[in-house]
Amino acid sequence: MDDPTTRRLELAKLAESVRGRASVRRYLPDPVPRAQVTAMVELAVRAANAGNAQMWRFIAVDDAATRAALRGAVDDALDAMAAWPELAGKGKEIKALRAYATFFADAPLVLAVFALPYASRADEMLDARGVSREEHDRLRARPDLQSVGAAVQLFCTAAHALGYGACWMTAPVLAAPAIETLLGAEPAARLAALVPVGRSAVAAPPSSRHPLADVLEFR
Repeated sequence: MDDPTTRRLELAKLAESVRGRASVRRYLPDPVPRAQVTAMVELAVRAANAGNAQMWRFIAVDDAATRAALRGAVDDALDAMAAWPELAGKGKEIKALRAYATFFADAPLVLAVFALPYASRADEMLDARGVSREEHDRLRARPDLQSVGAAVQLFCTAAHALGYGACWMTAPVLAAPAIETLLGAEPAARLAALVPVGRSAVAAPPSSRHPLADVLEFR
């Protein structure tokens, strides 16, 4: 029998985890037990996803040398960008991006999130028509990345519920080819995000959000 009181309590617990989650960028060195990483991913894979294709793949990196190598891959990618003639005089901006794109390596665990190719019947029809990639993405809005993003959000929420901080990062994807090779990702998998995880070293209150009246309409 469905108990309304129990449902309200469950919703309150969920709301607490969702509202309390914040992006954490400084971590204590305490290791994250693999059993807890497994529990987080177990919840992440319950995410809604296109066609139930479950096109996500995860590699959890708790080895310090491998995390350092991931940072090195991002540094190399940024060094290559800094040499572009179009970015002449942008040293300050590259320095800021480097700090923002590499702090993940200081966490005791980094979850690398990959997306596998996905093609629905609608995608196949658009391909048969020969529409451009830009128009294809406009009409389909990348259901593969939407699905993987849903899983990342659940992972970050689960991490918060277990007392950990996490940060959904896409800046390191600038080094995607090198990271995919370094981690031995399956050939079709493409890096979508890195998520550092650990006990927060600083207070990280949730950031503000726009009022609902600014983002929600009923019609």
